[in-house]
Amino acid sequence: MDKRLRHLPALRCFDAAARHQSYRQAADELAITQAAVSQQIRALEEGLGVKLFYREGRQMRLTARGRTLAKAVELAFSQLLKGFNQVQCEEEAGVLTVTTTGSFASMWLMPRLWKFSVLYPDISIRVMASPQVEDLRHGDIDVAIRQGDGVWSELCQEVLISDPVFAVCSRRMADEMQLTHPSQVNGCLLVEGHDPGLFSWQNWFSLAGIHFDRKQLRWVEVATWEMCINAVAAGHGICLSTATLAGEMIQRGVLVKPFEIEITPGPTFSILHNPDSPRLARIQIFRDWLRQELAAGSAKSI
Repeated sequence: MDKRLRHLPALRCFDAAARHQSYRQAADELAITQAAVSQQIRALEEGLGVKLFYREGRQMRLTARGRTLAKAVELAFSQLLKGFNQVQCEEEAGVLTVTTTGSFASMWLMPRLWKFSVLYPDISIRVMASPQVEDLRHGDIDVAIRQGDGVWSELCQEVLISDPVFAVCSRRMADEMQLTHPSQVNGCLLVEGHDPGLFSWQNWFSLAGIHFDRKQLRWVEVATWEMCINAVAAGHGICLSTATLAGEMIQRGVLVKPFEIEITPGPTFSILHNPDSPRLARIQIFRDWLRQELAAGSAKSI
């Protein structure tokens, strides 16, 4: 056996430090001290006779040889994990950890999750709300549901739905203002999320053929889609939303869609998971249920 394989324990520290470009963050991931990480990597450099890192400000950057080794180590660990998962694949029953945005979790997922529990009582779902995609390959999270159809490397990704964006308001407000024409929106309090991008009131006005002058309109700006919908449901103005997020309230009659104007294509939601996860059986069951629920919602679209 090649004597260099005695450095295998140090390669765990090297791999974590290479991914994070930080000894401190590598230590946090491995639950050891920063000094231990530094010592392991120094021993690895001495054993191989090459410099693997150099310091740049607060970050540890890989040298050219370090980058070469990092790619080989990542591939080797990936193959090892794949082999471990193949012989240790977990059964369907157990815990599945899902992360998504706060708005999607509270407005769509949580009101329906009881249906999943009825169908699959042996699978416990743990939901975590977070704005960013966590490390699904090296962490404890199994599934991410994210807005957007960007490419996340080394993850299985499937687009679940693309939702048109339209105006919604409370039923009481629609009745009191007798909303029948898009131009009446000029007299409403407009609620909009921070940095709406393509799904903005300005774009909606353009589609409606209405002159847009922000200074002449009344505004409330909030942080999330969820805050927009909750404000409007309480009777405070009118906002833009999607059937995925507002559909439940529309079906209950809390909100109404006063106009047919829609911004298309709307936000895209994708499901992401590690293809080598030992919990693939659970992930596939949850993914299939998500697709069925979203398809059922689309069939009842407003």
